[in-house]
Amino acid sequence: MFDISTNLPSWLIFLALFIGVAYAIFLYQKEDKIENIWLKRILFLFRTLVVSFLFFLLLGPLVNSYIKEKEKPIIIVAQDASASLKDTDIYNQLSYFRNKVEDDFEVFSFHFSDDLQEGLSVENRGNQTNYTAFFDEVESKFMGRNVAALVFATDGLYNVGENPIYKANSTVFPLYPIAFGDSIQQKDLRIKNVEYNEIAFMGNDFPVEVMIAAHSCKNNNVELKLFDGDRLLHKEKIKIKSNDFHHKIPLTIYAKQKGLRQYKLQLSNIVGEKNTINNSYEIFVDVIDSKYNILLLSDYSHPDIAALKSVLSKNKHYSIEFFKIQEFDRNINKYNLVVIFGLSNGLEKINAIVDVKVPLLFFVGASANINQFNNLQNAISVKERNSLQEVTPNENKQFSLFTISDELSKILMQFPPVHSPFGDYRISTNTQVLLHQKIGKITTEKPLLFFQNSSNKKIGVFFGEGFWKWKLMEFFEQKHNDAFDELFAKTTQYLLLTDDKSQFRLKHEHKVNANSTIIFEAELYNESYELITQNDISIIITDENSKEYPFIFSKLKKSYHLNVGSFAVGEYSFIAKVDGTELQKKGSFSVIPFQMEMIQTKANHQLLFNLADQSGGSLFFHNQMDFLYEKIKKSENNKTIIHNKEKVQEMINIPWILFILLLLILTEWFVRRFNGLY
Repeated sequence: MFDISTNLPSWLIFLALFIGVAYAIFLYQKEDKIENIWLKRILFLFRTLVVSFLFFLLLGPLVNSYIKEKEKPIIIVAQDASASLKDTDIYNQLSYFRNKVEDDFEVFSFHFSDDLQEGLSVENRGNQTNYTAFFDEVESKFMGRNVAALVFATDGLYNVGENPIYKANSTVFPLYPIAFGDSIQQKDLRIKNVEYNEIAFMGNDFPVEVMIAAHSCKNNNVELKLFDGDRLLHKEKIKIKSNDFHHKIPLTIYAKQKGLRQYKLQLSNIVGEKNTINNSYEIFVDVIDSKYNILLLSDYSHPDIAALKSVLSKNKHYSIEFFKIQEFDRNINKYNLVVIFGLSNGLEKINAIVDVKVPLLFFVGASANINQFNNLQNAISVKERNSLQEVTPNENKQFSLFTISDELSKILMQFPPVHSPFGDYRISTNTQVLLHQKIGKITTEKPLLFFQNSSNKKIGVFFGEGFWKWKLMEFFEQKHNDAFDELFAKTTQYLLLTDDKSQFRLKHEHKVNANSTIIFEAELYNESYELITQNDISIIITDENSKEYPFIFSKLKKSYHLNVGSFAVGEYSFIAKVDGTELQKKGSFSVIPFQMEMIQTKANHQLLFNLADQSGGSLFFHNQMDFLYEKIKKSENNKTIIHNKEKVQEMINIPWILFILLLLILTEWFVRRFNGLY
């Protein structure tokens, strides 16, 4: 079916007909050679039609055609190409299923791991599995299409992204997982996680917490070793007491040398253990050698000041000076951090200090002038109600500026209340809250401890007084102050460490998994500290055998980018230079055999069952491909959809229209020629 339409007024159509008739009259009125009246009328009609049709085409009429199209049901076949499935027959099984269904369905094939790619893969080398990202990308590709089933073969293990169960509730396609992998837990000893600070001060001790896990290894004795390069720093024997064993080991490392240090943790192997890749773990710590001057200012004496000083004094790289606010007369620029207590007196001097781009840490207590504090910074505005309230700390799990240990997280909930100004808090968008205020059993959005990094200046604010009781309580309960020290040591360290202000900046990963691409990002600044890309940047990477690999960075709009691909397992050093200048950066990185996919290899078929159940699909195992085919074929989603499509095009562009016009012209010419009129 089709119809013809035009946006022009209808009288133009009659005009086209009139012009055709007028031209035909003009041509044939005085044609004396035609004696046959019927022949004259036929030629008159042809000429009228040709001229009228030509004029009508010039008006740009549109032809709307309506076509019914049948869309076969679609099956999406996806393969988990991660390393945890490398010893399975997943490719052949999926190929068999794809060939079986392609006569009845339209089939699209993909494989996923680090990303989603078209087609099935004969190799399983992926380092990660992210089900949520996989579901999202498939949905975006096939939204609105006639999808009968999303079939994906996997082992139920994921190590990136959120729990896919949350996504299964809202997915638009029924999920049909095909379960691969061994769901029986094999003997496996692994380093599950390591918590540490990426920056440490030379000459100081820094903590490292190692979480180990062991499955089906009861009554085995293993040994944990810590290496600094080839030098053994520590070894410790561990007794595996159960078949589902988890154990946390606290270690302390003395930062002896400055620079980027590589430390390796190694667990001994257990007889019968198939996967030993996860028995080792490497960490990189940047050891810096700097002296920091910290200024404490207050207008009164308070045990909170003594509690903070006790933490700072433990760091050999901190030089601490204390002054009453009104008595301070030193050059503020010599200090790397200013800590201000009170905010009730000496406001003129505080204003002068705040104007200097030195990191600030405020402790806003009972005597603080809130209005003055509001004027000192733009991170938060407090509308005080001239009273105090007791609040306890509640950790913000979304905080990302630095990490805190599990021990600190646990003891935070036990700390006694502090006194905080009561009022309405309005925090700016460029801040991060570490601790929220908890009033009784109610957790509020009011900040207790938060940070801002704006206009190249860092500030921290603690809205409370009486945190010295936290230190006292922890010592009474635990016989140490590790958690209290950690909280304020990390707070101070974050504020002290300045951003890189060099003209040449280079970013890269220090530890890269084998088969992963190695990316370098660089920025170049001129003397006015503006981003530029006029100069070329080159880099030479050198392996352990002194073999060199030269590369040139690609220029983007305001930065540089370099993808050097993947390198073999080993240690590498590099030197990057800015051509035409003396600017350069040296560094190193390690390519390790460690793979996220090999941390845990026990298949999670229960997860796959839950995904199928919540999405309206079903779980099948790799030897049930025929049953899977019959299930999808009988499902209510297996239906052909008829689409009514409308196609709009200009009439002059339709070939058969031009053919009709040409036929009319040729017919008139032939009749005239046949009757001797030419």
